[in-house]
Amino acid sequence: MNAGQREAASAVRAAIPSVVATLTDGAFYELVLLAATRAGRGPYAAAAVVGAVAGGVTNFTLNRRWAFRATSDPLVSQSARYAVGSVMTLLVLEAVLWVIVGRLGFDARAAWLPAKLFTWVAFSYPFQRVVVFAGAER
Repeated sequence: MNAGQREAASAVRAAIPSVVATLTDGAFYELVLLAATRAGRGPYAAAAVVGAVAGGVTNFTLNRRWAFRATSDPLVSQSARYAVGSVMTLLVLEAVLWVIVGRLGFDARAAWLPAKLFTWVAFSYPFQRVVVFAGAER
């Protein structure tokens, strides 16, 4: 397998845990909104935090073991880098949700998926690929 094929395979492997983590994230986001509001404009920021934590644990575990096959780095340092990236990703997600919900007036439930996709493409995946799992085999 040449370098381009290895990189493509790595990207596909990274997308699968991201989808699983995003589904986990979304389920928790929806549950918090459902529990806290009737109108869909409730505590979207708190819902995003809960979803991000649940999705982050799922994503880190699947990426470390399967997608990037990056188990040779020490767990503590790798998880610390991931935690920094997760906080940064959360801030990007919160900003995007603030624009879509808080400024443009969209329903918080409808805003979640486009905000999540934009955040993953623009920040989360590049950070994980370049910083968290940089030394992983491809």
